[in-house]
Amino acid sequence: MFNALRTIHTIKPATTDMSARLGFTVFIRGSLNEQIGGLQALWSRANDSLGAGRSRYFRSRGRPSWEALPEDESQPALAELAGASPGGWLLELAEHRECESDGSGTWWQFADLPPVRGMERASYVRVLLASGTPTVSLAALGEWSIDHLRLWWGAGGFVFHHTHGSPAAANRRMAVLAKRHWAVQIQDMAALQWDALRGMPGVNWLTLIGDEFAQAGGLTTDDLASAADSHTSHGVFHRRGVHGIALAAGSNPSRGDINVGDDLSNHVRIAKLVDPLLLEGHTPLSGPFARPEVLTAWLKRFADPQAWLECDIASG
Repeated sequence: MFNALRTIHTIKPATTDMSARLGFTVFIRGSLNEQIGGLQALWSRANDSLGAGRSRYFRSRGRPSWEALPEDESQPALAELAGASPGGWLLELAEHRECESDGSGTWWQFADLPPVRGMERASYVRVLLASGTPTVSLAALGEWSIDHLRLWWGAGGFVFHHTHGSPAAANRRMAVLAKRHWAVQIQDMAALQWDALRGMPGVNWLTLIGDEFAQAGGLTTDDLASAADSHTSHGVFHRRGVHGIALAAGSNPSRGDINVGDDLSNHVRIAKLVDPLLLEGHTPLSGPFARPEVLTAWLKRFADPQAWLECDIASG
């Protein structure tokens, strides 16, 4: 009897899978339709270089179930797959059907987001890369983007990714991991479709700055290139492109694990260079990051590391 009651009233602990994955994201002001040729070329070139990680399935707002890409056409038109229209569209492409849910394989998102009630949103392209993807492939995405896309800003490196389980537990877990892994970026796309037009949520290993975005923040990409020159000896690298600049914090992406002494100095240097372009505030997230003081401490962790070290995340 008592054993049965204990079984009935046992509450299983919330479980979740929150991981750090290599990702690449570009935000674009305006419609993706205006740059569909460049986006097609970006995906096609990446697909050709990824080998086993190339896209094999797709789904869209109008076709929500995963479908196999045509075998007789290696690079189908993105606009046709998405059913692209002036009213906005969403398209996902994946190496296999479980790329998003199990955290493996290469997974693309294209989101064309028109204004809502007159409020502008940022469209974006996002790719989460398969484990073991070479750094050179990630760098190539950045180089292509600054030469062929009129981007607002972008980022490449490790990002937090929730694959399954309780969202509440995931956000608590992310806060714990963020305390340790300072170079892993939080990219909440639901919030950034609005916030990305105002600024960046910090820097990543690869930070892309579009010409127009720099100007909106009172900078120029030429000035950023000149300033970055003085940090080359420390391992800050940059490349000036047709539409913007790419800044790299060292030779390879890092999680910024403070428990093992990962070097964060180049992230700090780049954060200082682009400081006028960083978000002062961020739409509240969930869990500990729903509290403005926690989110602000994380946003400013490179400028004020002590505040993030001492920030209480336990009560979120």
